[in-house]
Amino acid sequence: MLKEGKFGYKEATSLIVITISSKAFFTSPSSVTKLVGTAGWYMTLISAAVAALMFLFLYLVLKRFSGKNIMEINDIVLGRFAGSLLSFVFCAFLLIIASINMREFTEILKVFVLPESPPSYIMAIFLLSVVSLAFAGLETLARYAKLLIYLLGAGFIIVVLLSIPNFRMHRLFPILGRGIDKTIINGILRCSFYGDAALLGIIAVSLQGAKEIKKIGLYGIFISGLITSLSLFSFGMVFPYSTAHELASPMYAMAANVHLGGFLQHLEPIFVFLWNFTSFIEVAALFYGALMIYCHIFRITDKRPVILPMGTLLFCLNLIPKGIHDVFSGYVQTIRTWGWILYFLPSIFVLIIAVIRKKKGASESG
Repeated sequence: MLKEGKFGYKEATSLIVITISSKAFFTSPSSVTKLVGTAGWYMTLISAAVAALMFLFLYLVLKRFSGKNIMEINDIVLGRFAGSLLSFVFCAFLLIIASINMREFTEILKVFVLPESPPSYIMAIFLLSVVSLAFAGLETLARYAKLLIYLLGAGFIIVVLLSIPNFRMHRLFPILGRGIDKTIINGILRCSFYGDAALLGIIAVSLQGAKEIKKIGLYGIFISGLITSLSLFSFGMVFPYSTAHELASPMYAMAANVHLGGFLQHLEPIFVFLWNFTSFIEVAALFYGALMIYCHIFRITDKRPVILPMGTLLFCLNLIPKGIHDVFSGYVQTIRTWGWILYFLPSIFVLIIAVIRKKKGASESG
C-alpha cells in the first residue's frame, strides 16, 4: 500500500518550485513575448503576486480545517456528493494539465533532439518515468525534488551566466512593451502559471500544518517568480523581439547560442538535462495529485492498482492534440490564461460557504 508519509519544508518547496518554474523552459516565454513584447520579465512578477494573493485563500481554508486536505474539506463543507463532484472536476483538470505539459515536452523534444522519433515513442518513455515515480510514492517524489533542485539550479545559472556575452540591453526596450495596460491585464490572467501551488491543498496532510503550508506556498511562488523573471529577462536580452516570439523553446535556443572560444560551445546537453528532470517531476506531481483525489473520492486505500489505468488514460489524453500547433497555440495558451478558474476559485468558493454555514475544524494559529 502506498502511503504519502511526512516530509519537510525544503522537500515541499523544492517540489512546488520545480513544478511551477519548469514551464519557463518551454513555449511560455515566446508566448509572453507575443502578448506583451519586451515587458514579459516583469509581467510574470505581476502574475506571481496575484497567484500569491489567491493562494492565501487556500491557506485560510486549510487553516480553518486543521489537519485536513482539500478533498476532505470539500466533503465537510459541501456534503459528500457535491464535495466529491468538485474534487472530481479538479482531478480531471490536473490530469489534463499533466497531459498538456507532457505533450508540450514531447513536441519540443521531437523538434530539437529526436526529430525522427514518433511522438508515441517519446511519450511512452516519459510515461514510464512518471509511473515509476508514482509507484515510489509522494514522499519519495518530494525528496527526489529536493535532491535535484540544487543540480537543476546550478545548471540554470550556468546557462544564464555563459549567455551574458550575448546580452544586449537595448533589446529590452521599449520598457513598457506593448503598453502597461496589456502588461497588467495579462499579468493578472496568467497567474495560472503559478497555479500548481494549489497542489499543497492536496498533500496538506503530509506537511506540518497550515502555517508551514503558507510559508511553502508563498516561498515557492516567490522563488519560481524570480526564476521565471530571470529566464525572460535573459532571453529578452539575447534575442530581438522579431526572433524571440517565433522560438519554440527560447531557453534551449539560448543555451545553443553560447560560443565562448573553441572549447565552450553549444550547452544544449546541460539544458536537456534540466529539461528532462524538471519535466518528469512536474508531470509526476500533477499525476500523483490527480491520483490522490481519485482515490479519496472512491475511498480506495491502496493506490497502486489505479496507477497503471490512470497512466494509460494520461497517454490517451496525450494523443488528442493533432499536432504541434494545436498544443502550443490552443491547449497550452488556454490553460495559461484561464486555468486560474479551477486552480484558485474553488478554494475561495469553499471558504465562503464554510463561513456562511459556520463549518469549522480544529483551530490552528498561523
